[in-house]
Amino acid sequence: MTLHICGNSHVRALRAGMQTLEDSVAEEVIVFPLGTADNEAEAFSTIENGRVTLTNDRFRTKLQKNFGFSSFGPADRWGICLGTHNYRLMRTDAWLRAAPAWLGLPGMQPVPEAAFAQMVAADQRHIRAFFDQLLHTGVRPFVISAPWPVRTHPIIAETGVRPEIIKAIDVRARALFAAWLAERGIDLILPPDEAADDEGFLRPRFAKGGDDHYHGNPRYGRLMMKKVLESQRVAVAA
Repeated sequence: MTLHICGNSHVRALRAGMQTLEDSVAEEVIVFPLGTADNEAEAFSTIENGRVTLTNDRFRTKLQKNFGFSSFGPADRWGICLGTHNYRLMRTDAWLRAAPAWLGLPGMQPVPEAAFAQMVAADQRHIRAFFDQLLHTGVRPFVISAPWPVRTHPIIAETGVRPEIIKAIDVRARALFAAWLAERGIDLILPPDEAADDEGFLRPRFAKGGDDHYHGNPRYGRLMMKKVLESQRVAVAA
């Protein structure tokens, strides 16, 4: 059965990585992005005639063009990269004055864990609705994580938010999403440990670089796709 992988713009690196692996993989694996993570901020899916369809024009067009599907069906095998692009939670100068309470940083307004969990749930509400719709219609996907955060992101490098705050936001948001998925029997594939530096940020050699402070590069995509394929028991020749 063909493995289909789609999601936000982090899939571009996965696609580039998969292109270097295609000749060594026996099964068919189709990898294409649907659009940027900004599209996740509004409702983008619904159920029609027992199948999940995409109501976001860009997402729907990309799905049809690249996969030949207009909806998600239970007979298909899907890996979805949505839900761990946590920059929407990070991109505010409020983190110059506030910090997650569990860090215990002196002089900072503490954000309680319960309040932070509500922030994460609000940010992910349309993504979570999409996964619930898939499950309701008999589709059981697995989820592919976005890369670890990039240390050169302007919220750190220019605004001056402390790196440990950004990392704490990312770690807790991923953990909350992973727990939500686990309650529904959905696996979350995290980035390989070797892609992170000692403080948990994406290593520069795996970052796209330049003016891009979000994405991994093809080297990262290859590393991540090997982990994805291994998790799905897709053999990769040495």
